[in-house]
Order: sequence, then C-alpha cells, then structure tokens
Amino acid sequence: MAATNARSVVFDLFGDYIRYAGGAIGLTSLCDLLAPFGVSPEAARTVMTRLRSEGWFESTKDGRTVTYSLSSKALSMLDEGRDRIFTRDTSPWDGTWHIAIYQVPEQQRKSREALRKRLMFLGYGSLAPATWISARDHSSHVTAIVEELRGSKAMLQITQMTARTAGPESNRDLAQRCWQLREINQQYRRWLSEWRPVIKRIQANKLSGPDALVTRVSLVRSFRSFPFFDPELPPELLPTPWHGVAAYRAFMDAHQSLEKEATIWFSSVFSP
Repeated sequence: MAATNARSVVFDLFGDYIRYAGGAIGLTSLCDLLAPFGVSPEAARTVMTRLRSEGWFESTKDGRTVTYSLSSKALSMLDEGRDRIFTRDTSPWDGTWHIAIYQVPEQQRKSREALRKRLMFLGYGSLAPATWISARDHSSHVTAIVEELRGSKAMLQITQMTARTAGPESNRDLAQRCWQLREINQQYRRWLSEWRPVIKRIQANKLSGPDALVTRVSLVRSFRSFPFFDPELPPELLPTPWHGVAAYRAFMDAHQSLEKEATIWFSSVFSP
C-alpha cells in the first residue's frame, strides 16, 4: 500500500474508532490494526513519524512503548470532515445566495489555493476567480478559515454578502454555471454501480473480523471525496434524477450494517 493510502487509513481509523476509544493508541496496537490493510509495521512507523512532524499527531514514550494521539489540528479536521460526509442539510432553501469575495496577493498563491480548497469543501462554487457562492450560510466557517490563514501570515481580505436572483430559472442557471452538476451526478451513478453489488453481498453474507473493518473503512474512503465537489444544493437546483440521494442512503445503510462486527474486531485488537 502506498504511503498516501496508509495515511488515509490512519486518519480513517482514528476518525471512526480510536478517537472514540480514548483517543490514544500504542504503536504496536496500531500496527496490528493496519496489517489487514496491507500496511507493514515499518510503513506504519514511517507514516506516524511524518504525521507527527506535520502536526497531526502528538506522541508520548514510556520505555519502548510509543503512544499516539490526535492533535487539536487533526481533531478539527476530522470533525469538519465527518460533518460533511455523514450529514446532509435538508432544510428548505429561502433562495438566498451567500457570497465570499476575497483578495490574496499574487505572491501568496499557496494561501489562495488553501482558501479555495476550504471554500469548495464547505460547498462554495466559483462564480468568478475571486468570487465564490453557496446556497447555505457558512459565513461563520469562512470567517474562522480566514482567521486561521491570517494566523499563518496570509495577507487575506474577504467580504461576505448575500444576494437573490430574479427567480427559480435564474437560480438553476446560476447553479449550472458554478458547479459541474452533471459530472457530479455521473460520479454518484458510477459509485452506485460499483458499490451496490458489494453492499448486497455485505447484507447477504455478514462479514466479521478484520474483513468487516477493512470493508467499512474502504466504504468511507470511497465516499468521502464527494464533499470536496458536491455542494449539496437544494433539490430545486439539481438535475433529476439526482443520484446523490440514493448513493448517500446506500452508503449510510452499509456503514451502519458493518458497524457491530467491525467494532468487535477493532476492540479485540485495540490497546491504548
């Protein structure tokens, strides 16, 4: 397994299991959990060393025992990610668009790109190079992101405002301009084509042991990219049929059906 995949599995295990079992784990126990994913002990040690140096984890040492726990930075990221993956905003839309207009100096391209990625993750779409819009009010999150980037010495200015269009047709046109909704819909359709047979097998033949954990983590990994490009627009702005609804329901059902057996095996291996 490539290092990037090992990193992903580590975050998945901490985000869905370890953080709820005390938040810390010994390296030996972590290696045992990673083994069914094809991650060798050597690769696990290398990945954890790198993640610690990047500020995602903290570690303590007692003799030869090294214990890892999530940093506040990692906890914040996991909380934000979990909300976007596992929840959907189904509240009625009042027709208000929320706009963020920013200015970042040309020499601070990394800060500008970081801001764009965070806005996209929140569900914003690009109306113009420095003007992004959302159908939902994420203004407080945007303010927090800006303050965080400024803390990293980003020279960033942002203005947030609201607006309304002439009506439903204009709203749909705006959504089509700011997001690639047809492509997103096709990606959901492809996900359903790939995972529906797997989910049927899961439901017909109850998985247990490491297979349940590996499948559940793989399920989350397959689905968690959607929050990066699906803005979760209100139904009246989406193409019909919108495959995202069926995909989300299938994902949640499969995730729940694997929970018991996956947790049993995790608990048998886990050691803080």
